[in-house]
Amino acid sequence: MDAIKYKLIKKALASPSQRQNIINKGTMFLYCDYAGFVSHNDYGAACCAVYSRTVSITAKKLPIDRDQGSNYGEMQAIVLSLETLSAALLELRPKIAVIFTDCSRILRIIAQDRFAHPHDEQGRNELLAALANLNGLFPEVDVQIKYISKHKKNNYFHRLAHNAAREAAVLPSILASTIMKIGSMHLDL
Repeated sequence: MDAIKYKLIKKALASPSQRQNIINKGTMFLYCDYAGFVSHNDYGAACCAVYSRTVSITAKKLPIDRDQGSNYGEMQAIVLSLETLSAALLELRPKIAVIFTDCSRILRIIAQDRFAHPHDEQGRNELLAALANLNGLFPEVDVQIKYISKHKKNNYFHRLAHNAAREAAVLPSILASTIMKIGSMHLDL
């Protein structure tokens, strides 16, 4: 992990509210984010997973050829988080997984019946399919999707996801859809 990521993790350790997420053995916290550079048609999504003294970051360049809006991008970041969680659950056994997004409308979008833009409905359907798949494989894990709201300010895990999404967005197009593990760090506390 590079020095910037290490500094952000060190800052998270110094924050009591974020430190408790690092050492929690019952709940996995996943912070996701989307980044888009419309002028270059470059888009990325990332997830920072925090569980039982381990912080890991995954990211991918999204295979989007034109801007679909931030709601669609954030739904893609949640799908990446669900994929990350599914892979982690092969080894780990949290009872609860909380996915934080900075999409303020996420709960409304998930429950919505009609959409002004077909790509938003497609994104919602992909999210619900990924969630149903995860629940089918691991029904014992309570998966929650939440708006990060006021917890976004000075949240170093969200910052790690944000930075990784920006890095993934500018990767070469040949890497689109490839999930990359940016880094993982186990903390001896």
